Formats: sequence, structure tokens, C-alpha cells
Amino acid sequence: MKRIAIVLLLLALCLVPASAEGSAILGQPFPDFTATDTDGNTFTLSEALQDHEAALINLWATWCPPCEAEMPFLNEVYAQYGDRVAFIALSVESNDTVEEIEAYRQAHGIAFPMGRDEGSSLYRYLGGNGIPTTVIVDRFGNAAFLQVGCFFSANEVKRVIEAFLGDGYTQSVTLTGIPKDASTVAFPASGVTAIRLENEDAQPVLFWVEDISEPQMTYVIHDDTARLRLEVAASDNPAGMLCFDYNRNTYYALPDLLDPQRGVFHYDSAVYDAEEDRHYNYICLIDGDSDGGDILDGVYLLSGDEYIEEFEKDLQSWGYTVTWEYAESAPAEEAAPQAYILHVIDQYGAPVPGMMVNFCTDTACVPMQADEEGTISFEGAPDVYHVQLLKAPEGYSFDPDFEMYMGSAYGEWALRIRKD
Repeated sequence: MKRIAIVLLLLALCLVPASAEGSAILGQPFPDFTATDTDGNTFTLSEALQDHEAALINLWATWCPPCEAEMPFLNEVYAQYGDRVAFIALSVESNDTVEEIEAYRQAHGIAFPMGRDEGSSLYRYLGGNGIPTTVIVDRFGNAAFLQVGCFFSANEVKRVIEAFLGDGYTQSVTLTGIPKDASTVAFPASGVTAIRLENEDAQPVLFWVEDISEPQMTYVIHDDTARLRLEVAASDNPAGMLCFDYNRNTYYALPDLLDPQRGVFHYDSAVYDAEEDRHYNYICLIDGDSDGGDILDGVYLLSGDEYIEEFEKDLQSWGYTVTWEYAESAPAEEAAPQAYILHVIDQYGAPVPGMMVNFCTDTACVPMQADEEGTISFEGAPDVYHVQLLKAPEGYSFDPDFEMYMGSAYGEWALRIRKD
């Protein structure tokens, strides 16, 4: 997998959460504690579990960008599950005053209670390995889930929480990772993983860093907005991929960026951050399913030619020996396929051979079966095809109400079904 050439401190935000597998606290009784929120109310874990099915405890700080990035996801899930799951976020930063925490809460529209982890006692109990840290305590008072690092979507938080809810949860279980999304979905796929610029006058620039063989692709954008097309290979499992915008400090689940009319992933990015007077931005594609948070591709965006040397000086100030040159053209794109190609994968990204589908027009249907690589190649005349899912191989299933249409132009798609 391709990694970007220049690695900056800001890319620490792009790392996936650390696994809690083997953590000594999982499955053990969690210490009861009491905290005071910014409204002066007390939160006692044992009392919260009397009328909730679980408790979510988030440790954070006001200065922490990844903490800020995940707050909207926690807030969204709290709105849906707050009557069943008790939420509290506690700052581990000794310099974060109650007044500052409340101001943060109001500025970010956070509905759940926030307060201080006095003396960082919970943080130290959990190992003190970084923030944000999230722990879920189940109805029996046992630590059931621990994550160091931020959530990348509200759906991730939901999948974790739902593992501990319902009448069927009769004894403690532990979760050492975020459950995979197993819903049936389809995504456009390409032969390579890349970020493409669709601005016609975007000027590519190559930044060369000493001791690194590959240049960092950078573009000078003469428009207010960079228009990005995000291409992924089916083998990347696009369902688990993320787009990170440095200026916005925001992660976007790749499926949320799908333009169904064009059949592409598309993202618009403002290059210039007026609030911080920063004339560049960084966009990267992340494999959220990988253990190390692999950065699959990334581009820097500059708001004018006059900022190239300024950006070079920034990189040099971080200790890099850097040179640059204008590129004659952007990286070449692969030739478009001459068939409708469907890569059938499971929720773990593995190919699914033997899947049966129909390619249907208004007048006829053609049945097709995935080969040993999980690939279906249909060379019918270009048309708007309704792809009907007929039969999954043994051990797999799909959502019966799933609908898929392939556009009038040839192209590649990834179809994800569920490994039971």
C-alpha cells in the first residue's frame, strides 16, 4: 500500500485506535467513582448503572484535536441511546478548569455531561496511554470495552454500544475491537488507490525530501475550493476507509462521500483556512481497518503559487531538507475498464467466490457468478443495469432489500456481503 512521503505531526490524527486486546482490566469490575459535571451534578458509576444498561466514559482534554474530532459522533449516539447508556466525558488535563470545560461543551453543542478526571485517577487506572480514551462498563459493572484513540464515525460508536444492550445480554462479554459493518453495500472501485484533482487549472508540484525516494504530490489551486475524486481499489475494502481533512480536523467515512449520480467518491475542500491564516491544507485517505492506520494516499493543497516557498520553509522548520519543482502533469490515470466489473467481498475485505447475481435491463436479465477471486465481469452493451442479488455461497448472506444500479458507462464496483 502506498504511504505518503512526508510524515508530519498532524498525521498523528490519522492513526487508528489502539487495540485493547489483552488489557488486564477487560472483564474485571470497574472501580466505582463519582465525578461532578459542569452543571454541578454528580455522576456516580454504580448509580448510573441502576437505570442504564451500560456506561460510556470518555477521557479527553480541551487541547486534543482527535478528541474534538470524535465529539460529534459521541453526541449523535448519545441523542439516540442516552436513555439506555449513561455518558460522561472527563478531562484529564489539570489546567482545564470547570469554566473552560463548560465553554467547550457549549461551543461544540455537546448534550452529555462533562467534567474533570480529578487527579487523572481514571486515566492512570486505564494505563495513561493517550487520549481520547473510551471505556464502556456493562450493566454488571465490568469493563467491557477499552479504546485508546478516537472513533471515526457515529456508526462505529453504535456498533460498539449495541454489543452490550438488550435482554439477550445476560452475562459480561468483552469486546477487543470495533465490530465490522456487515450491511450489504456497493462502492465504486478503481485499479489503484489515489486522490485525483478535478480542478482543470490545478498545478501539480513535487516536494522532494532528503532520504525519501518518492516525492510528495502537492497541488496549487487557483479556485476557492479543491474538487477531489477519491479512488479506491476493491482490495482496500472501501467500507472501512476514511478521508481526513486537516484544516477541518474532521474524518469522513468514505461511503458518506459517494456521489450516486456520478458513481464516484467526491469531496470538496477549502484550501485556505482564514481563521488560522493557513494557506495550505492536507487531505489523506486512511485504511481504518488496518492495525497501523495506513495512509493510502495524501495530497497537500496550496492556495496560490506565492505560497510554495512559504510551505517549503514550513517543512524545513520541522527538520526536513526539502526541494521542490513544478510537475509537467498529474499522475496518469488508469484506462477505464471495458466491462462492468463487480468485486464481491465480505465485511473483512476478503473475496467471496460463487456469488450469483443478475444484470437486468427493462427487457432481459443475464445471470452471472463470481469467479475464484470474487470477481464478476459482465461485457453487456452499456446500459443502466439493475443488479439483483440472487444467491450467496454457503456461510454468507445479504440484505434481501438491497438495491444496486450500475450506470450507463463501464466501471468497477465492490459489493460487500456478510460473512455469517
